[in-house]
Amino acid sequence: MKNKKKSVTCFSIAEEVYRNDDKKLEKYKKQIEEQGFDDTETWHLDTTLALFLIPRLKRFIQVNNGFPNGETYESYIEKLKFIVKSFEEYYLNMYENEKVSLELEKERLNNAKKAVEILSELWFNLWW
Repeated sequence: MKNKKKSVTCFSIAEEVYRNDDKKLEKYKKQIEEQGFDDTETWHLDTTLALFLIPRLKRFIQVNNGFPNGETYESYIEKLKFIVKSFEEYYLNMYENEKVSLELEKERLNNAKKAVEILSELWFNLWW
């Protein structure tokens, strides 16, 4: 697993956490070969799912050609963009070692929670 470019569909953090432990790296490599992912992707499953969704929702916004009943195209896209922005701010910024105020951290968490609520409302309409 060493010296390989990270796959956009693999969210394993094994190489980051166990870079000096060949035995554990081999264990996680075997899990990826057998099941398509390793256990490190389940440690923070919310993060794994958000990181999976961000680029796909961005592309969905670009290719989508409809909207659900009760929405306008603009309101639907606005909600999808809010989900993307909130997930990016909460999940991507947490790994940048950026010093943020407790207030900003709370705001990002609240926005991410709101994004999950909106996502759950739109879940069955994420098709085109």
